[in-house]
Amino acid sequence: MRSGVKDIAAGLFSLLAAAAFFCQSGDVEGVGLLYPQLIMGFIASGGVYLVALGLWKRRSGRDEAGDGEAVARTRVAMIAVGSLAYALIIPLLGFYAASVVFLFGSAMALNDTGAGPRKAALSASVLTMIMCLAVWAGFSLLLHVPTPDGLLF
Repeated sequence: MRSGVKDIAAGLFSLLAAAAFFCQSGDVEGVGLLYPQLIMGFIASGGVYLVALGLWKRRSGRDEAGDGEAVARTRVAMIAVGSLAYALIIPLLGFYAASVVFLFGSAMALNDTGAGPRKAALSASVLTMIMCLAVWAGFSLLLHVPTPDGLLF
């Protein structure tokens, strides 16, 4: 795939992600909306930049052919399906429980280190614990921003 096309596709995906966050932020108000707005603005500005870069490359003739490396379609599909499932289970499980399931499951499914299942599970557990603690500390302790509650947790 040509680099300009990759840039445009990545930019459009970023804009789509920013739009999805915008649609989900409807019930958040006040100070709690500040951080999501900053994230949405950052993602959207990155998307606009990538689309503009891709269009510039196409118009200027600097749209180079890719390096010949094949796209790991299976991994891309796993990430897309996992992300969609994550977004769908947040209202049921709550943000932190869904994040634990998503992070651990993704780390296990995308593991390609060749390590055994026990070592992969240990690595996935450490990653999950560090990421969830960092997000909890950032949102709850530092920013005092509520995370989505679920029906179960």
